[in-house]
Amino acid sequence: MFRISNRKITKSEAELVVRKIKLTPNIMGYSLIEWIRADHIIVAEDENGNIAGVCLNYDFHQDWNKIAALFVFEEFRGMGLGKLLFYKSCEDALKRGKNVYTISANEIVINMMKDLDFSISDSLTNLPKVTNIKYKLAFYSHHIVWIMNFYRLQEIIRKIIVYKYQKKFIYGIKLFNS
Repeated sequence: MFRISNRKITKSEAELVVRKIKLTPNIMGYSLIEWIRADHIIVAEDENGNIAGVCLNYDFHQDWNKIAALFVFEEFRGMGLGKLLFYKSCEDALKRGKNVYTISANEIVINMMKDLDFSISDSLTNLPKVTNIKYKLAFYSHHIVWIMNFYRLQEIIRKIIVYKYQKKFIYGIKLFNS
């Protein structure tokens, strides 16, 4: 049995999450400071209060929320916890009147996007349902800021070298009013 909550994580929890995410090829990662500062983290804890999984979300525009990182600790995988965290993250954003955006190369996450009727694309330049120029500018400026983070650049390069990372990213959008 897991307890699911929307809360900030402690520094020690963030250190553990960052350390474990470095060992997976599928998440490009967020820095310790980004995890500590994040306001919208859906957290799963086991019956002893130990963190079992997390889903980092943040608002990058007044109308948009990004599901940025979904991570379940290895010993808790295969129990549906990732799906629960992802679904709760979507639910939280939609309750707050936000459109939801996410990116993944993980087939499990891509299938969750499909299950929740996300519009998907294999290209940032061809995002489905994003025709408003204000939204396009928000997406492109967000990605420039995202990629220019020194920690992330370092992690992307390291994971390409260490894991020979070559998977194709899929972009997903779920509109608030759809």
